[in-house]
Amino acid sequence: MLSAYLGRYRVQNVCLERDASITTDPRGIALDEDGIRLLQGLGLYDKIYTEIGQCMGRCNFISGTQQDLSAKPILSFNPGTSDGGTGHVGVICHNQPVLEKYLRDAATSQSSTSEIRSSANLNAVWEDDNWVYVEYEDGDGSLRRLRSKFLVGADGKTGFVRKRYLEPKGVHMEQVSEVPYEEVWVAMNWKMILPTPETHPTFPLWNLGYTPEEVYDAFFPKEFRFLCNPSRPSVCSRFGLDRDRLWRFEFVVQEGEDGNEMAKPEKVKDIVWPYLRHPGSRYGISQDVVFPEDCVQSLRCRPFRFNARSCNMYFIDRVILVGDAAHVFPPYGGQGIVSGFRDASGLAWRLALACQSDHPDFTGLLRGWEQERKQQLKESIATTVHNGMFVNEKDPFKIFGRDWYLWFRQLLPSWKRTLEKGPRVGMIKYHHLSGMPFLPEMNGGVAVPQVYCRRVCGSRAPIQFSDDAVFSISKKALFQILVLLQTTEDLELAKLELNNAISSAKGVIDVREATFLIHGHRKHDGDPKGQIDLAEEDCVYSVATAQEFVRDGRLCVGRPEPLHYDEHRLWKDVDGKKFLVLRPDRFVFAACGNGEELRKAVHDLEVLVHSPLGNASNDQSREQQHPQCKTTKL
Repeated sequence: MLSAYLGRYRVQNVCLERDASITTDPRGIALDEDGIRLLQGLGLYDKIYTEIGQCMGRCNFISGTQQDLSAKPILSFNPGTSDGGTGHVGVICHNQPVLEKYLRDAATSQSSTSEIRSSANLNAVWEDDNWVYVEYEDGDGSLRRLRSKFLVGADGKTGFVRKRYLEPKGVHMEQVSEVPYEEVWVAMNWKMILPTPETHPTFPLWNLGYTPEEVYDAFFPKEFRFLCNPSRPSVCSRFGLDRDRLWRFEFVVQEGEDGNEMAKPEKVKDIVWPYLRHPGSRYGISQDVVFPEDCVQSLRCRPFRFNARSCNMYFIDRVILVGDAAHVFPPYGGQGIVSGFRDASGLAWRLALACQSDHPDFTGLLRGWEQERKQQLKESIATTVHNGMFVNEKDPFKIFGRDWYLWFRQLLPSWKRTLEKGPRVGMIKYHHLSGMPFLPEMNGGVAVPQVYCRRVCGSRAPIQFSDDAVFSISKKALFQILVLLQTTEDLELAKLELNNAISSAKGVIDVREATFLIHGHRKHDGDPKGQIDLAEEDCVYSVATAQEFVRDGRLCVGRPEPLHYDEHRLWKDVDGKKFLVLRPDRFVFAACGNGEELRKAVHDLEVLVHSPLGNASNDQSREQQHPQCKTTKL
């Protein structure tokens, strides 16, 4: 992800990959809408629902000790809607090897800037006054060295960069939630082979008219499940595409149990297979129905120790940590992979500034990134730990109160609708601290919502996402202007204000790349001289409705229709401001109501890009400044 975005910003980078090829072991299986949006930003949207994964559907919480995946849930989230503000569904269940394949393709397709070197084992990191160096062993056993301005450790929680280089300098993992969390879980991946009347002629459901696909659906339902079983909390779901027939089951290792022992086939059978034994009464027959064991291929079964921790520092000098190297999550919120994606998105444009300009204070840039990420991660981890407490509750009185409270809350449709949204409370919004690169007095620091739109020049223009218009790969400037208008009548005045406000910007923003988004497309009456020739306005778009998105069809393949999508969301979230100055990571730098406010915002942006921020840490290890050079990502 980081390498691909750096490539888009024309920053040379080398990715040292320890493995010889893409992993075949799916680890993470959930990716939320921010992750989907960032994949879209790399041009991968057409692969998301056709190759990488599918919408999670509903997310059911099942209470009680019964081992029944079809039991009525006490609570059901619906992540298949478009409530969140990105225009996407809330969560997909993906196949990680396929996801990694397309991320590599996105990076390596920009061969002039991004390079991946596989089978590279890092064995040394050192620095001087101007550079960071790495030594690694390649696939042939030869020792090689790289010199770079920055080194980014994305090598996991046991990787070299943090454990061997930064921890001796004072970096360490620390608790970030009010409630400590540390547990061992066993995670297993199964691949299913469909039974058929030919391969399993005595299977009892054939006599009831079941097809092989219907048998699969009966034993491995589509919905994600949190099994709030006080005897053995568990999680299970399909992942990848339906045709992949992949299934994840995770269960907690209780106190006094050994994780390696619990991952052995006989223990797994004792814990998991009762869920795959259905009473015959469900089908009106006398015998129990068990899914055939020889139709299950175990791809992985091993214990993992889960924590809720984050590093005290995400960087020292020019060595930076992202992803699991910087923070780790419990398995309850699907936040592990997407948090690494957010790290990369926020870091890439800052590294682009540090590498492509004579920026005198890269430490200030990195400090702002660290502050934003820690603030958002604290909220994500708190939500994830809360979900874990919900699933892991063992006190019978608390369980009784929880279940009755949720039953009561769902009696009123409006309350039930709120519960069904789950943790989707709106777009990420940062609380400003000194050094964060946005203007809080101008509504900065919020992730800009995404809507559907189409060009106004031509009646057959296809529907597209607003990000793809605003941050088109053909544009050169890092920061972009989005102009929000009510009708086409406002276009000429907005262009005049825009040109007067930013014509003198020093390469920070290109006025020619501004995007105009119109809420209502109304024709002009009266004097034809006052009419605007929209045929030439390829930067002007009108907002599209959910119905238009569905009718267009291209972007709706493989995903649900956009239920609860709000085409007015962009205007609402920025309080009706006209000019939005947008950062490359899809956050608002400033929302301006007029040209004068825009002029001030652009001036402050120029200060960010060209001048010292003055917010570097007093820590001596963070005071050095270094010249421009290649960026190396590990």
